[in-house]
Amino acid sequence: MVGKGLSPDNKACCALVVGLCEVGKVDLAYELVVEVIKGGNVEFSTLIYNALVSGFCRIGRIDKAQAIKLFMTENECEPDLVTYNVLLNYFCNELMLQEADKLFKKMERSGIRRDVYSYNQMIKGLCNTNKPDKAYLLMVNKMEADGSVDAVSYNTVIKAFCKDSHIGKAYNLFEDMDRKGIAPDVVTFTTLIKNFLNKGSSGIAKTLLDRMSGKGLLPDCIFYTTIIDHLCKRGKVETACSVFNDMIIQGVGPDVISYNALINGFCKSKRVTEAIHLYEEMQSKGFSPDETTFKLIIGGLICEKKLSEACQVWDQMMEKGFTLDRAVSETLINAIHSIDYA
Repeated sequence: MVGKGLSPDNKACCALVVGLCEVGKVDLAYELVVEVIKGGNVEFSTLIYNALVSGFCRIGRIDKAQAIKLFMTENECEPDLVTYNVLLNYFCNELMLQEADKLFKKMERSGIRRDVYSYNQMIKGLCNTNKPDKAYLLMVNKMEADGSVDAVSYNTVIKAFCKDSHIGKAYNLFEDMDRKGIAPDVVTFTTLIKNFLNKGSSGIAKTLLDRMSGKGLLPDCIFYTTIIDHLCKRGKVETACSVFNDMIIQGVGPDVISYNALINGFCKSKRVTEAIHLYEEMQSKGFSPDETTFKLIIGGLICEKKLSEACQVWDQMMEKGFTLDRAVSETLINAIHSIDYA
């Protein structure tokens, strides 16, 4: 089009540049802009420049992105909030905190009002460079004063405190959040629950899960299963059963993996009768046991020396087309032989 002497207007050029950048053809978009600029008939909007800045940032060409920002200023098209936020996002993702801080301060000097996204990029950058205390101070001293703090801000700092083994600080921040009228979301609760479980504080985790449900925030099946599995591996089978029942009450249907997690807990606690009950229940509800289910049940029955039942389940397993691994099958055969020769 340009090669034939035809010059697209701002609207057409904008559509082309944005489209090319979205499919990763940023250099082609840039060449188009250069050609149109040479024609001198079109004044570009910030939308076109921002598309290029964003496109170059996505492919890691920060030098080109910054050059375009400079070109904007030189050509009386001042960078706007979007321009700065795109660059902030890049610097913070790449842990270039000095560059991010310079840009953040320049926004203020240039009269660009920083929004919640701008602040959250800085929060993210500080947390990702193991500076959660600085992130917290930025949040309470600056963001709250500007009315720019949100659940994402809190969640980022809470996660960073948990990662830094300061779960007490994370929990206090969660309580502050609630008191200040910023509603915790699924991410907030998920982060805290998983970390309290990792610390072995299953009671607090269960209380948080109850609070979460009380606020009408419903976790999905994967979330519930993760908690059940974690509790079972720590021997907290009763609490795991309670969570399993809560899941059903809340209308979140368990899947085969959920059942397997609880079956594993029962078998490890030498409660194979309850594991068998779950095994039968899952089938009555239309779930087909998988290879893991069969191995767990057979292993549990072997441990309790219920070899006849173990063989029956083995038969069921083979009927479904699954094979028992060598270690478990040899254990079962050896157990049967030991009884035969007793």
